[in-house]
Amino acid sequence: MSKSPEENKNSLSDSLDLKAKYLELETILDISNNLNTQVDIKSLLESILSSSASILNSSKGMVIVKNDTNNFYVPLSTFNLDEKLVRSQLYNSNIDFIKNLNKTLKTEIIKIEKDSKVLKVDCEYAIASPIFVQKELVGIIILLDKETRKGIGNFNSNDIKILDAISQQASIAYQNIYLVDSLKKSNKLNDNIMSSITTGVLEINLFGEIEFLNKEAERMFGKENIEVVGNHYHFIFEKNKSLIELIEKVEIGQTRIFETDLKLKFNRKSFSVNLSCSPIFDESNSFSGIVLTLDDQSNINKVKSTFKKYVSKNIVDKLLDNDDSLNLGGEESNIAVLFCDIRGFTKMSEKLEPSEVVNLLNKYFKVMIDVVFKNSGTLDKIIGDELMVLYGVPLKSEDDIDNSVKTAVEMFSVLEKFNQKNKKFGLAALEVGIGINYGKAVSGNIGSDEQMNYTVIGDTVNLAARLCSHAKAGQLVISDFVKNKLSKDFFDFKKKDPIYVKGKSKPINIWSYEHR
Repeated sequence: MSKSPEENKNSLSDSLDLKAKYLELETILDISNNLNTQVDIKSLLESILSSSASILNSSKGMVIVKNDTNNFYVPLSTFNLDEKLVRSQLYNSNIDFIKNLNKTLKTEIIKIEKDSKVLKVDCEYAIASPIFVQKELVGIIILLDKETRKGIGNFNSNDIKILDAISQQASIAYQNIYLVDSLKKSNKLNDNIMSSITTGVLEINLFGEIEFLNKEAERMFGKENIEVVGNHYHFIFEKNKSLIELIEKVEIGQTRIFETDLKLKFNRKSFSVNLSCSPIFDESNSFSGIVLTLDDQSNINKVKSTFKKYVSKNIVDKLLDNDDSLNLGGEESNIAVLFCDIRGFTKMSEKLEPSEVVNLLNKYFKVMIDVVFKNSGTLDKIIGDELMVLYGVPLKSEDDIDNSVKTAVEMFSVLEKFNQKNKKFGLAALEVGIGINYGKAVSGNIGSDEQMNYTVIGDTVNLAARLCSHAKAGQLVISDFVKNKLSKDFFDFKKKDPIYVKGKSKPINIWSYEHR
């Protein structure tokens, strides 16, 4: 039975809709791949603006990005707008649509007539979409005046969905670049390692078959495109049950899931990824598939692990978790500072081969630093055969002073056992003197933009070093400032005669603890 003209018309319309949807999805995936190839913020923003304006048929647009030092957003990329006029305007966090985006992190249509004081542009319609990092708004994509066959028109709900999908990919790409830039500022880490951080993207259709994956996904899976496309995700991810369960949750709940530090294994290689698993809906709001993005964190974790071998774990966590800590400068706070120095080591080392000296010191530092970390101390630096340890920065505790003294007393006990083991090999016993002071000091990054050192400076530090110099072998010397803050009856300290130290006009009251 032949179809009526009306049925043929509807069939043709459905076919066109499907083709349009496929082209739309393909375009979004192409945009995602393109975004992941950008290597700096400026080119990324330009790519975001040109791609989103093209797919939504926008005649004008801009991307504004939050300034790190205040609550204002500045335009970093514009399209068909008077750049001088755009840059003369102020965009702060109190503007209504920026407030809403900050709360929802969802694309919304802006009514320009109500925001005329905000968007001083010769346009009638606008749509805004967030760029975010770890749920914090860092930028906004603003598109203006949609071009249609009937002329300039407003944006619609389908435009919101499309721009939301672009926004999610843009946010991941932005986060990748921002993280790389931050790590470069902190210590010029290995550029080759950091340049490999990209995002894998793949599309799963309504039947669970993988329809698309990009080059980064191929690299992670260890398989060519032809080996993956057309296969069910259960087959491809059969050894990653946790990933299968997340995809199934999205299929059932049809809501986006974001999982951080997810452990996966592909082709005998282990990966730690940040996973975004997002449902796709067609124009009738029916579920039509899933888009996965996998941000490989394995190399970043490797960098952190390597970094922690050179710098105390507390300092590494502070530097990598807080962007503000990457700037030169510091802040004043009350801290306890411990210096521990080997007595007579120079004379003893003259009798040993250089390799023997290094071997002995490495073993000595291992047991002593273990004591430091056990008592929540922060290893600031190793100066020759001397340890400098901090309590109260970058992590503060009510037990900082007690912990510093516990560390010193335990160092003596650990060293005694260390010497007993070395005695079997005919090595001379090591002896240390320790000094602790408490007071105000400035902690932060000292140096230049090229080379920084997280440390503390101030008179409190200098006096701690002087107390260590005064301490004899097997002796801990503390100041009044430490003694007065200690818990009651905390070890057996004896008051000693005041001492004069360099840089002080008045004598310093001290207390000592003798090991055995």
